Amino acid sequence: MNVVALVGRLTKHPIVRFEGEGSQVTTFTLAVQEPSREGKAFVLYVGCVAYGKAGEACSTLNAEDLIAVQGRLTWRKQVRTCLRQHSVLSVAVREVTVLVAAAVPDKVTDSAPGTREPRPVGW
Repeated sequence: MNVVALVGRLTKHPIVRFEGEGSQVTTFTLAVQEPSREGKAFVLYVGCVAYGKAGEACSTLNAEDLIAVQGRLTWRKQVRTCLRQHSVLSVAVREVTVLVAAAVPDKVTDSAPGTREPRPVGW
């Protein structure tokens, strides 16, 4: 079974692009804090990619949002600036939930009206 569930903050705004026949692809990096054996926290940066409707939902996220991501671990090919093809390990996002929205002026809240409960974005 290949299931990934992570909670972390977006490092910057998601990158949105369109591939093929107009299908939307959104990529972003999630900063996940992990405790070490010495008790100090270190940050693990995880690349994430969302396709289709999940990509549309992730495109509304902002930098510094605290989110929960569910998906699967995948390898994808990427051409770098050196024009060589590299394999990159990333999370293929199926579902995302905004836990705490970053303080952005005039931003629509991601919680249901009249509640403080987070709601899923997308699906």
